[in-house]
Amino acid sequence: MWTVFGPTNVQLHAVSIEMETGEASEALRLADDVDATSAASIERQTTFSLEVARCYEQRRNDSGVFVHLLNAEETGPEDLKYNLLARDLVRGLVKRARPSYARQVRALANRIGLFE
Repeated sequence: MWTVFGPTNVQLHAVSIEMETGEASEALRLADDVDATSAASIERQTTFSLEVARCYEQRRNDSGVFVHLLNAEETGPEDLKYNLLARDLVRGLVKRARPSYARQVRALANRIGLFE
């Protein structure tokens, strides 16, 4: 069995743990020091962006959510389309989006097939 273990993976999991326990501020602080592009898989890079987006949602920072959803889409568009967390984040963002960026949010929702 092939596994990836190293400093980047440890950092990624530390962010995940803080996010899952509702410690969004700490997760975001840790995320600032992570170079997710050095993660071994595209899926893990995409998941990291989604988890950071979730932290921003926990902080009620929709612009942060949107930026990291776009990062996730750029890294792994197919992962974004079929990921339940991604779909939930986009769905929530569609409901809350301000008029200044609502069109871009709906375009993202359409790209991941949220309204199909």
